[in-house]
This record gives sequence, C-alpha cells and structure tokens, in this order.
Amino acid sequence: SLRDLISLKPGSLKKMVRLRKKKLLPGQMSDVGAFLFVCFMIPFTFLWEIFYITPDLYKDSGDIWWIHVVMGSIMFVNISGNFLGLWLVDTSTRYIIVPSKKVGENWHFCATCEAVAPPRSWHCNVCNVCILKREHHCMFAGYCVGHYNHRYFLLFLGWLWVGVLYCIYFNTMYLWTMDGVFSLFAVLKFIFPLIMIMSGVDVSMAQVAIFFWSVHVAAFLLVSVLLVYHIHLIYNGNTTFENNRRIQFYNLGWKQNFIEVLGKSWQLALIWPFGKSKLPHNGVDWDTDASWKLEAPKNR
Repeated sequence: SLRDLISLKPGSLKKMVRLRKKKLLPGQMSDVGAFLFVCFMIPFTFLWEIFYITPDLYKDSGDIWWIHVVMGSIMFVNISGNFLGLWLVDTSTRYIIVPSKKVGENWHFCATCEAVAPPRSWHCNVCNVCILKREHHCMFAGYCVGHYNHRYFLLFLGWLWVGVLYCIYFNTMYLWTMDGVFSLFAVLKFIFPLIMIMSGVDVSMAQVAIFFWSVHVAAFLLVSVLLVYHIHLIYNGNTTFENNRRIQFYNLGWKQNFIEVLGKSWQLALIWPFGKSKLPHNGVDWDTDASWKLEAPKNR
C-alpha cells in the first residue's frame, strides 16, 4: 500500500509496488506548470476554505464549523494521499524480469528501452520508460498512469470532484453576502481574477475569493469531463492508450473491471488512500475476455 511505501518498512517494497526514487520532478515545462499549480492549490485551498471562508459563514455556529472542518479534512487527506500515490508509485517495467517462455505471447520489443515489454505495456517518450498497463501520461503528476497507480489516479479525480464542488458552494455563499461583488465591473473581476490581483487593480479579500471561485469552477468542469471519461473506460475494461488503438481484449465485466483498478479491498480504497487493496493481476500476466469466461468460475 502507499502507507508501506511512505514508511519504507523492511521488506514492504518486495511485496508491494515500488516508490520512484529518481526524476521525481516533471520532465517537460508544461508538466512543471501543471504539477506546481496542483501542489500549490490543494493545501492553500484547504487553508483558505477552513480558516477564512467557513469561519466567516458560520461565525455564530461553532458546531457547524467543526463539522465542516472534519469533512474538509477527510477530503484533503484523500485528495493529497491519492495524488501522492499517483505521483510516487513506480508503475514502470524497470524491475520486471522477463520470463523467456512468455516472449512472443503478446509481448513486444521496445526499441527505445531495448527490452521486451509485457502485454498492455507501452513506452512513454516523456517518462522515457515502458509503463505497465499504460493508461496515459498525466501532466499534473508529471508521470504516467499505469497498473500500480491507476487506482490513485481515479480516486484523486473522484475526491477532487467532490472537493471543488464543496468549495464552489462555500465561495458562492461567501460572495453572495458581499456588497458590490455582482456588478458590471465585477464581470471583469470574474473573467480575469488573477490579473486584477497581480496588477494591483483590486487586491481585496473579495477579489481573492473571486480568484478561488473561478479556479474551482474551471477545475470542476475539467474534472467532471475527465472523471466521466475514465469511468467509462474502466467500465469497458479499457485504457486511453488501448481505446485510441481499438484494443478491446480485456473486458472482464464491469464489476471485475473496477476491481482490476481499485483492488480487492475497493471499499477501503474508496475512503482511505493509505489502505492495502491487492490488485488481481501483477501487471504482466493478464486475463482476456475469452480466458476470463473459462477461468473466472474456478476462482469465484
């Protein structure tokens, strides 16, 4: 689990997936900007909402404020924990020992890595390595989504969707109570919130609230599209890479497809990013839809 990886318990890395130790920062400039933005916005949004917005909204209701503190903390832990898993968990083929008897059975040769790669594993030119069950290259983590961190990517999106919706509600309520926020000039404040602050035209806390509101609305729209798209892919047992190339051999039924990503303890994974949830496959040997119909009844 991610907890074992962070604590680096003896022997845990042999049993579980590995932590990346080199080239942790993104390799291209577009990734650097997105990565730093996420690293900045997650903690600062939490601090902004918990220690500025909600105290103002619930200054006469201390008990309600504490409820939102607890709920906000749960979201923050899940968003941050899943982002760490997405960013740090090594899902490359570096440590895969190629079994000679398997070569030729849907394995292929990667000319860049000068090595044989397992089925569903493909090379990423940005990460410069082959990725187990490569999904896509995530610019926000500066690393590829693959077999071992697919769970963290999906749950990062899920909890982020809940979190930004939560923040939009509070920021909207806060702005609604302020005088002069909704006016003709305010339209420019909502369209160019950061420019207003950086240029010194409006450096008030109301303008900072407008900036956070605008970012959260944009994030909500983006995350909504990504979440629906990736849930649809997982439902059909596909990855972005395979979907683009019309590879459709791994649909094991929608329930098993989600277990393939979230692990056998998916209930725990949904609410706790540091929990253990063993994946059914090892990233090298895969069931296809044909083999699953034959083998699955024996394993149920």
